[in-house]
Amino acid sequence: MGDVFVSRAITSTTIPSLTYVEGMIDQTAAELNRALAAAGYSAPISTGEIINRQWISGINEYGAAALVLGSMPMTAIAPGREDAGSNRMEMFQAFFNKALATIKAQELVAGRSRGRLGAVFTGSQEDSDGNRKLPSFKRGMDDFPGSRSLTE
Repeated sequence: MGDVFVSRAITSTTIPSLTYVEGMIDQTAAELNRALAAAGYSAPISTGEIINRQWISGINEYGAAALVLGSMPMTAIAPGREDAGSNRMEMFQAFFNKALATIKAQELVAGRSRGRLGAVFTGSQEDSDGNRKLPSFKRGMDDFPGSRSLTE
């Protein structure tokens, strides 16, 4: 993106400013971490997972670049172009959206805060006070007076 700025650097005097760009980087990082947590992954990805951290770092840059380029007039992004489509902003946004879809589909091989079935419970559970709940169904609940069990 440096070619969009005259000095090839983003500073406090450029449009968008350094503060704005840093905000966009933070915003995309938050969105990625939210998606990771919603899919059951550890968020942020641990430092030991080098490949995944590098991948998510690149995706964060794509998302931030799309937001920054989207805030600029088209003449700054593609001088002389009459059409507003097929530009770098759309490319970066497509990469970012594909990454979010990958996370949502749980196709990322990364550490998880909970397993895929972490929210599925079977059998009796405890109530909020730690007391064991009785099961909804139990053996013999359909017995009625005069019935006879085959095990007697």
